[in-house]
Amino acid sequence: MNYLDKLKQQHITILGLGVTGLGIVRFMVQHGITPKVVDTRAVPPGADWLAHNVPECEAVFGPLAEAALTRTDLIVISPGIPLYDRYVAQAIADGTEVIGDVELFARLNDKPVVAVTGSNGKSTVVSLATEVCKAAGLKVGLGGNIGTSVLDLLDQELDLIILELSSFQLETTQSLQCISAMILNITEDHMDRYPDFDAYCAAKRRIHQQTDLLVYNRDDEQTYQKHKNVVSVGLSNADYCIETSSGQEFFSVLGEAFLPANCLSIPGKHNQFNALSVMAILRPFDIDKQAFEKGFGQFNGLAHRCQLVAEISGIRYFNDSKATNVGATVTALESLSDECEKIILILGGDAKGADTAPLNAPLRMHCRAVLCFGKDADLFTPLHDNSMKVATLQEAVSEASKQAKAGDIVLLAPACASIDMYPNYMVRGEEFSKLVGEL
Repeated sequence: MNYLDKLKQQHITILGLGVTGLGIVRFMVQHGITPKVVDTRAVPPGADWLAHNVPECEAVFGPLAEAALTRTDLIVISPGIPLYDRYVAQAIADGTEVIGDVELFARLNDKPVVAVTGSNGKSTVVSLATEVCKAAGLKVGLGGNIGTSVLDLLDQELDLIILELSSFQLETTQSLQCISAMILNITEDHMDRYPDFDAYCAAKRRIHQQTDLLVYNRDDEQTYQKHKNVVSVGLSNADYCIETSSGQEFFSVLGEAFLPANCLSIPGKHNQFNALSVMAILRPFDIDKQAFEKGFGQFNGLAHRCQLVAEISGIRYFNDSKATNVGATVTALESLSDECEKIILILGGDAKGADTAPLNAPLRMHCRAVLCFGKDADLFTPLHDNSMKVATLQEAVSEASKQAKAGDIVLLAPACASIDMYPNYMVRGEEFSKLVGEL
């Protein structure tokens, strides 16, 4: 009996009716399975779709106490819902299996998988890797925490699947077989979800459970685990690194120059590291250097990730709204610091319980001023002598434009989630771009 046949004989509850939950419902129904759907919200985002398209599904919207989670065979949980939730934990204690959509995918998938996680940079790495694979003529699917729902990839004719995975997704994943897997880096994030940093690291390391090749960041020991087949990535002294010959920088593979570093279209040392990571995770696929060169040259970066919005009177405005944690903001500051007189940084939002201490030195070194807004603005104002608390992003952009002079950079890199004021980081970034356009 295959796994789908087994599912058809079980009572299945889908917990959470957001984007992920709706994807799971669609997949189940397409394969002749009618699940029960549970969400704590009285009217979750997918309620109308469910009522119109799958009226036969039992739906329980409201307190989990009323959802009878212990009276089901399998719970497929959305990543935003923690396993320590009282009613979820009780169901697990009573023997109910709880998995996520990535684990469901893993139990059904038969295609090669490359998986990437990390606190910062994972979206850029998987997107750049996808560009290289397309340049090599491979049929590639991109999914997980980006792109297509993982379950939608199962029915596509693909040569390989590239997954971006969050720690939340990895918490419920144990069967994922990977050709290669990498943790790019680990810095404090989601400390409102995890009891401590070690627990967050442990969730990330689940990506290595069943991988043929383990790729790690030579400069971050948290990304390494003992494994029979390991390669390292770093800007220097690594299997994949940057080396200089006759005054020119090269991407080096196992001590041999592979490609000139200037073939990469996106700037910054952090993006050189990202490109090296792509080369390492694609190592098993025998991709020639021309495909890497073409992919690296065609890729123009992601929206809301250190994206140049405009240059006005010699002042450049960068949107890095995707910098939703402290580590990402530090990376943004360091990557732009060589290109400007000084940076005027816009910070703030929901800090998710993070430690702000790693920002102390970079702010003093790279910033002319810091403008703080949002729920946790008061966490950041003490970090710089020239800081100001403002009420809105509009006020921050206005004040930044007054303080900046030619040669400066105004950078939105909030170090925080956007959920205190915006639906998501994309909307926050779009508002920043709109406000800059109105200057």
